[in-house]
Amino acid sequence: MKLRILYFDIETAPLLAHVWHVFGDYVGIDQLVNDSFVLCWAAKWDGQKKIISDRLTPQEALDQDDSRIIASLADLIRQADVVVAHNGDSFDLPVLRKRLLLMGEEPLGPVQSIDTYQLSKRNFKMEMNKLDFLADRLGVGRKIKTEFSLWREAYQGDEKALREMERYNKYDVVLLEEVFNRMRPHVNGLIRLHEAETEWDFLCTNCGTEGIENFMRRGTVRTKASTFQQWMCKECHKYYRERTSIKRHKGRFVPL
Repeated sequence: MKLRILYFDIETAPLLAHVWHVFGDYVGIDQLVNDSFVLCWAAKWDGQKKIISDRLTPQEALDQDDSRIIASLADLIRQADVVVAHNGDSFDLPVLRKRLLLMGEEPLGPVQSIDTYQLSKRNFKMEMNKLDFLADRLGVGRKIKTEFSLWREAYQGDEKALREMERYNKYDVVLLEEVFNRMRPHVNGLIRLHEAETEWDFLCTNCGTEGIENFMRRGTVRTKASTFQQWMCKECHKYYRERTSIKRHKGRFVPL
């Protein structure tokens, strides 16, 4: 059974503050005029072509009222088994939780998340871990080029800018899915993305392939306590291990 995987990304408005200097100025509480808020979001279910999105109306942007689109994103995330976002654990999910808290709305609840920024940082010594850089190096595209003026105009309720922001946001989700799909066979410790509906010992939790005939032996790996047979999924090339000292049984075939 394939889990419901949701890719998502948000775009936020800049802070507005009074500052004394151009460089390195500390912003105190009394200098902060307006908090940041969400301008738009985009999301996509794994395996589906449709991109779901929502953006502020010009009046909502002027009122800095993102309650409607925050509610629609929170409802969507609650339907997912797993969510994937770039820097999502440090930015997108905390921002969403903050907005729900400030609005006095229902908590987001537990979320099983995968952060592609953290996957890159932990597993690959890339020169940068930004989505644009990763997408470029993996040959899947580049982000749409923008200037800060787009955020400023969207903040000011310009309808054209808000539409353009949504377009930019939606393409980021396309790149996010491509980058994650390229990464996932190469990373260790990734959570299960498929669950067996039958008694298969050999199930690729990455792509869903089942059956020993769809796996290739890849030598053995030894620890201080045990010896494991290594296998590789022929479809997606994800590595797995199987303890060799006892008879196979359900649950013994685990991803590396």
